[in-house]
Formats: sequence, C-alpha cells, structure tokens
Amino acid sequence: MQAVHGIQQFLEFVLAGITERPASASVTSREQNGSTIFDLAVDGGDIPRLIGSGGGTVNALRALVQGAADRHGLRVGVSIAE
Repeated sequence: MQAVHGIQQFLEFVLAGITERPASASVTSREQNGSTIFDLAVDGGDIPRLIGSGGGTVNALRALVQGAADRHGLRVGVSIAE
C-alpha cells in the first residue's frame, strides 16, 4: 500500500536524523493480526536516543504514525527491534 510505504519512509527519515549512526538504522514492516507493525532497528548505542527520556521520543513517533494511519483507515504499531 502507498500509505504504508509513506509511513515507512517517514520513519526512516526520522531515524536518520536522531541517531548517531544513521547507516545502521533500518525500518522494516510486517503484517500481524490485521495490523502493519513497523520494526525500528538502530545501533545499540542509539537505543536511548530513540526511546528518549521516559519513552517520550518513541511515544511521539508512535502518535505521529498512528495519526497518519488513521487517515487511511490502517491499523499500525511501532516496535523497537532487538
């Protein structure tokens, strides 16, 4: 779907901007129980930057992604791949 691809590109753009090692950051998507799950993978040293203080950064990303998905009637989730 076009919307899923756009959301994935947005997440890739954000990861490149907030990580110290953008070359090691990646976003993959998978289907699970009727939802599209975006798995964010970053270098181990960048995980605290991705999560943010009290989870603020990753929660903000989740809210933005959910807002974009709602406009297209999609169910989505964002997880941090280990």
